[in-house]
Amino acid sequence: MDKAGRILEAAEQLPTRSFGYRIAMLKHAWTRRLEAALAPTGLTHTQFVLLRALEHCMADQPSQTKLADLLGIDRMTASKVLRTLERKGLLTRAPHPDDPRANHVAMTETGLVVVRQATALALTEQERFFGRLGAERKAAFSQMLDDLLDQPGCRARAAAEDA
Repeated sequence: MDKAGRILEAAEQLPTRSFGYRIAMLKHAWTRRLEAALAPTGLTHTQFVLLRALEHCMADQPSQTKLADLLGIDRMTASKVLRTLERKGLLTRAPHPDDPRANHVAMTETGLVVVRQATALALTEQERFFGRLGAERKAAFSQMLDDLLDQPGCRARAAAEDA
């Protein structure tokens, strides 16, 4: 083992230096920062992600299940969050035209305004949070994330089927 490998192995012995711990801390820090940035819109992180996914695939008349699968979110959680967004007047749910057992989800005009405002806030915060890496390191980090997420079971069901 080379010197870099020995240093990495030694660092991994400390719980707070393990990759898993640091990835978890990064995820928590990012979620806190994103939720703070989204506060003016009244959206949580999960609500925002579901609205963004809905905006992205509106033309396909997505069902609740498709949205949940696309994002890798538990279907019951997605249903509860979508119900909350419906109560807020940001989307509507009705029987899906192709499958009456499924719910079709559609964005309202208000929802479209809110998701676009939230997207601008999220992108600004994303640049604040990750921008310290600089363009080259962000691109490299993005590639590393994709390399790790390309393992079996890491990507959402619908996203993997589209690949």
